[in-house]
Amino acid sequence: MFGFAAAAPCGAEIVQVSPVGGETVAMIPEAQKKAMSLPTLADRIKLFKDDEAGDKTLRRDKTWRKAAPLLLKWRTTSGEKGPWKIEIGKEPDLSDARAWYVQANEIDPVTGREIEKKSGETTGVFSRQIARANLESNREYFWRVTTRGRCGMFCGPNHDCGKNANVVRSGISSFRTEDAAPRWIALEGEVGNVRDLGGWRAAGGRRVRQGMIYRGQGLNENSVTGERRGRCRLTVEDRDYLAGTLGIRTDLDLRTPGETADMEESPLGRGVKLVRSSSPFYRGIFLKNGAPDRLHGTMATMAENFRVFCRRENYPVYVHCIGGSDRTGSLAYILLGVLGVDRHDMEVDWESTFYPKIPDANPDPNFWCRESHFNEGLSKYGEEGDSWTRRIELYLLDCGVTEDEIAAFRAIMLE
Repeated sequence: MFGFAAAAPCGAEIVQVSPVGGETVAMIPEAQKKAMSLPTLADRIKLFKDDEAGDKTLRRDKTWRKAAPLLLKWRTTSGEKGPWKIEIGKEPDLSDARAWYVQANEIDPVTGREIEKKSGETTGVFSRQIARANLESNREYFWRVTTRGRCGMFCGPNHDCGKNANVVRSGISSFRTEDAAPRWIALEGEVGNVRDLGGWRAAGGRRVRQGMIYRGQGLNENSVTGERRGRCRLTVEDRDYLAGTLGIRTDLDLRTPGETADMEESPLGRGVKLVRSSSPFYRGIFLKNGAPDRLHGTMATMAENFRVFCRRENYPVYVHCIGGSDRTGSLAYILLGVLGVDRHDMEVDWESTFYPKIPDANPDPNFWCRESHFNEGLSKYGEEGDSWTRRIELYLLDCGVTEDEIAAFRAIMLE
């Protein structure tokens, strides 16, 4: 893994401290979890209004639209200081592992607090937060830590000191991720609000499959002139992760022609199919006919977008507009609903884009961005006593989607 290296000093070892032995780690930060646990929209609006009128603890929280960071701890016996190689994977032998090459913070083994500066002997206890682990929920993972001594920070693997470097490697320990959604995805570049549509429980004891549909912000900026595409927001590492590690095959872009301009290729590269679809949102998804000067699509556009998800060859799909909230959120709401996700979970998933605010807290009933628009539009379908899933199914049929297409989508996305 590291090439030639001499044996480690007698007795030298790295021992994982946490998480080990199948310990469960959090997926959702506490502030998000608190908001999502409340049963009604009114309760959640009250939570944030009370916070705004009080000490603003929730409003100042920096964990919104992020996963809980994975905190790893380990100890050493021979003064190893890193840099460290951390491997995390779902296979027990780590054959599928992603690797991070990192420095780590020393921690006081008694208090558990980080030590900023320390002279003399080291504690031999280290910790590191992995902010972009992007783990799936309710999964078992395995991890280990490796360090290799070098002569200095600029030393490379071909330097002569490598012949005498000491490799010290921990055993492989396991942990399990919390059974919680949404699964937030963190990237290095300027693309945020990214999450997996999977992980939610669905009707009949089934679950929405993870790693199939990702929703988020635009991968490039909007066009400034309407003639040339906007600049890319991704780093090279982001492209490798999305197109390589996650295996994105389809980029469903819901923006208008004026926003996308001359785009003919996804920012993820030629290997990813770009589907451009100027799309409606909120009340617009219930319009059968748009005005001649309307920029966005109507119910027919919803049907076209839905059909992207009825073909296995399109998966995994990354769907987005520019902010990943309104057009993307409206489509995601319908997708989760027809899969049988509980109405409460559909609502908190949509709301989580906006936390620590909720658009429906706006006193203007005609405010353009409201969850109530879904309620108004979908309540016109079905009969009293029909489930929300059934009403969404009837809505999609009215859009022009067929029963076979709905069945195909469910077969792909439910496990």
